[in-house]
Amino acid sequence: MNRVAAFDDDFIVEEERPYAPRSGLSVDGIMQSVRNFATLSEALRILGAAVILASMSVFLLQGWNEGNDISRYLLLLAQTGLLATAGFAMSHGLKEAKGARIFFGLALVSIPANFTILGALLYSVFQWDGGLTTTYPGYASWQIENIASTGLTLGGAMVVLLPVTLFCFAIMARHSARSLTVHFLLLNALLLLPIRSSMAAGTIALLGILYALYAVGRMTAQDRSLKTGEGKFALVTMFIPLGIILFRSMYFYKVDSLMVAMVSLALFLSARQVSLFPDRNARLAAVLEMLSLPFAMIAAIALTDALAPSLINGLDVALFSVVYTALALDVLRRTGSRHLRKAIGVSIALAVSVSFTFSVANDPTALTALLALAAGVMLMLWGVSGRRAVASIGGTLTAIAGGIFGFEALLQLVLASSWIDLAIFGAGAIALGSVVDRHGVVIKLRLDKWFNSAGEQKEMIALET
Repeated sequence: MNRVAAFDDDFIVEEERPYAPRSGLSVDGIMQSVRNFATLSEALRILGAAVILASMSVFLLQGWNEGNDISRYLLLLAQTGLLATAGFAMSHGLKEAKGARIFFGLALVSIPANFTILGALLYSVFQWDGGLTTTYPGYASWQIENIASTGLTLGGAMVVLLPVTLFCFAIMARHSARSLTVHFLLLNALLLLPIRSSMAAGTIALLGILYALYAVGRMTAQDRSLKTGEGKFALVTMFIPLGIILFRSMYFYKVDSLMVAMVSLALFLSARQVSLFPDRNARLAAVLEMLSLPFAMIAAIALTDALAPSLINGLDVALFSVVYTALALDVLRRTGSRHLRKAIGVSIALAVSVSFTFSVANDPTALTALLALAAGVMLMLWGVSGRRAVASIGGTLTAIAGGIFGFEALLQLVLASSWIDLAIFGAGAIALGSVVDRHGVVIKLRLDKWFNSAGEQKEMIALET
């Protein structure tokens, strides 16, 4: 035992050193090289896609000087066919799926460009709004020689665009390829309508967005594969032709308040749909909900400005308050953030209170006074029922302002009214009070249940993601 102990102090074990191969190759080095080449390949794909998109944009703005507009358009149509052919060659020839999907995606993006040029060619022959008096820049002018060429060009384009669309969607989302093709072509057909006025274009775009949102929601519920990256890209392409309609009208034609209202409402609806996707990112949904408030405010202001000349003085404020309150309450109902709910409640209270107070102070008529009183009472009740201090105070101040500034006008209205009118008004007030007394609690409970169910659905979605 002593001998063994004597060796303990002198016995030193050398630490094992990791084995280093003599060659210059290692597993870590190979993996790092693979990652570097993967990053390089992705960068090259993105660069190539950007260059092709730039070439299509340059074509739409400049085109080729040689030949007429039909021959110029056929070059764009050929480019769409070549993109689909390149994707097919990459997929079946080189067995390279990522590059193939990029080519198919570019082919899908180029289809709305084809419909845009077809719409310009048709508009040079058929117009519903007399818009040919508008002077276009040289690069935006597309004309067709005769009516016979119109049918031939349109028919030839459909022979190429229909199969390309179906094939590309079959690659992106095989199970929903037919539905995606039908909806996509119907939305692109809106680009062919020979009308360019601001009101018509905005209305068409808004209706198209509502249809696209309905179609996207329905297809997403039926096909879970649409929640993949390729499926989401296929769904996003539905909105490209509608964006072109809005951009075309705003860039080449007069932009009025109604167009601004349509665009803002379209952005609001689009943000709403994306924020409600079952597999959406929670932070992205919160950002979209916050952006929805400025969209709602701009839509309310622009719509009020557009319709104000045809409204009775005083109703413009009511229109603004109703539009903004309705859109803001929609965000309030579906958001899961308590801070955003408080901010929305404050914004509604300030919008209603300030607008009606300034209206009755600036123009103290009987109508503005009555509207201020009604808005103040409703805002105060909403604040009290939901324990919203700002809304309660704002509603009280609005009602007081309506009574003070409109007192003389209201007094003259009473004195000028007949006893029958006053009796009808009094009876109506009594009946309304009875309805509120009998069914007010039930209405409040149903509203609370509605808001609570929306909050529970929001929490369930957040837990699932």
